[in-house]
Amino acid sequence: MVGETRLWQFLEEHPKQNAPWCEWQEAFGGWDSFSGFETKFLQLTNQRASSVNCRTDCGLGCPRKIVELAADDIAAVCPEQEEKTYSLNKRDVLVYTLNRSSFHKSICAGLGITRNENSLDGIPGVFRLGDYTPTAGFNFSVYLTFKSDPDELLEIVRNISLLGSDPYALIIPTHKQLTPRTEDLLSRSGSICIVLSEEFSIQANGSLKALRSAADAFASFQADIPEPDSGGMVYFDTPAGINWNGITIKFIDGYTVSIRTTKSHGQYNYTQMGMPNTRNGNPTIPWELRRAFADSRGQIDWQSQHASSKVKDQKPRLSKKLREFFRLKDDPIEYLKEDNT
Repeated sequence: MVGETRLWQFLEEHPKQNAPWCEWQEAFGGWDSFSGFETKFLQLTNQRASSVNCRTDCGLGCPRKIVELAADDIAAVCPEQEEKTYSLNKRDVLVYTLNRSSFHKSICAGLGITRNENSLDGIPGVFRLGDYTPTAGFNFSVYLTFKSDPDELLEIVRNISLLGSDPYALIIPTHKQLTPRTEDLLSRSGSICIVLSEEFSIQANGSLKALRSAADAFASFQADIPEPDSGGMVYFDTPAGINWNGITIKFIDGYTVSIRTTKSHGQYNYTQMGMPNTRNGNPTIPWELRRAFADSRGQIDWQSQHASSKVKDQKPRLSKKLREFFRLKDDPIEYLKEDNT
């Protein structure tokens, strides 16, 4: 456990999650799982270190300068000339870094994250791993950062929060940089922080093992999601990239519709689409307006039997319900001013 705890700290302390081989060895050489971790998650770079942490406990804490006297004669020299020079081998000065692709893939697998990885423009040091999707239509973005300064972590949370109003999850290696101000800012948007040192253990072969289920790790995101057979509103599994033009809604009867896209389909009643009258359970006026659009082939003009002042009143309500059901942000119903509709 000591080596495991130290690993999360080490990754947090090194801005690019890389270090000369001698520093990896000094920190983890006596840890049984490190050999497996190295194989799975470390990769050799084309860099050679110009300095290394000093092994001498002199209290100064300054790095040692690397001097290559010959191909097989490498020395770590004290810059203050206070301590004796010691030798390093060829591999000691090679820089190894975290293989982000493999590491991120393991995190996503352990936490049930649908991987869709990319970096964020304008927010250096932050990686978008993908989405946590507890049920159709609910997608929560998941980000990862290794920032080693509490003020920098706070600024990252501010910047991610500006990207949108939806809750998100931010993964960090340890609790060390998480301040009450950062926690409060996350809480205001309904977002959460996931700490790697608390969510994963490192197995003997170096692999990551999640310590609890994805549902438990993302429990706060589950609170407002209806149970599948609760009799209440559900959400359509709208495929990525589909907009309103790619959705077909056909009434089967007065209470049920068939919905199709190029990648999914299903049948839903007015209650499942969030349009029951709470007093008597009958369909609401927005549902009746939806039927009117169907009868009029998707367009209602002032000559239509369905046209009335109520159309304008109910249009915003119907639009809102459809956006919620399909989890789309654009307005599904447009005014065609040139036709006075």
